[in-house]
Order: sequence, then structure tokens, then C-alpha cells
Amino acid sequence: MIKVAGIILCGLLFWAQQPVQTEEPLSGIYIMTTPAKKIPCGNEAKMIIGNQKICISRKPIILAKELTYATEIQYDPKYELHYIDIGLSNAGGATLAQTIASLPDARFALALDNQVICVFKVSSDEVIRSFRIGNDIQLKDLTVIHDVLKNVKFN
Repeated sequence: MIKVAGIILCGLLFWAQQPVQTEEPLSGIYIMTTPAKKIPCGNEAKMIIGNQKICISRKPIILAKELTYATEIQYDPKYELHYIDIGLSNAGGATLAQTIASLPDARFALALDNQVICVFKVSSDEVIRSFRIGNDIQLKDLTVIHDVLKNVKFN
């Protein structure tokens, strides 16, 4: 009886020393990752369009509060496509530019409210003020993304 109580007490003391892990909601710009074939993804996220699962970094490189605006859905008649421009703060743009300089082939995922709304790639080593999404998806899907962006409070 005393042994059982001792084991339970040791277990409780060990458990009490473990840090409490809280799930933070996905929100910000993440680097997309590709784990090795036999290694599972460390942080899997689901796309809002198509429910495809992608693997992203554990923490965002740019927090959602670094997003400054999202335009209405625009149309480019030259390329015949619809798009949305999303603005970044000076700090967010500098972080993205530094990341691209270090990882030129990196792809990024924008997540808001636990939903990955788009995946994008930027090819520039200058300070980036905004990025464009939607040029590779259908208008109805871009409308879904725009509806999510309308609920974001930009700084």
C-alpha cells in the first residue's frame, strides 16, 4: 500500500514539473517545410481551399499583427486574373526579405484564425511592402479567402 502511494506521489510530482503546453492558434506567415520521407511533419496545417494538408514551421516568421492591409479583389486585364494584395509593416517586410535572402527557394503559408488561406513564393531581396495572392486560383476560391481577410483587424 505504501509502495503504491509512493509511486503515485512520484508520478504526480513528475507531472507537476512538466511545462503546460498550450496550442497557439495559427496566425501569421510561416515557412513551408518538407520533412524527410520517413519523418512525420512536425506541424501540419490544413488549407482553407481544398482541405489539403501542408507542413509548416512551428512558429510564424511574421506575426499576423505585421499585416497592414488587404485589398478588395482586383482584376488584371493584361494577365486576365484576379488577385488580392496584402501589405506588410516595415519590420514584417524586412523579415520576409531577410528570409528570402537566406532561403531563396522558400515557400510561405499565410494562416489566419487556424486556417491556411494561401501559399506563396516571393522572389526578391529588397524590402517587401506587400505580396500578391490569388493569381493561381479560381475567383470563387479567392472570394472565400477575401471573406476571411475581411474579418481581420489590420494595424
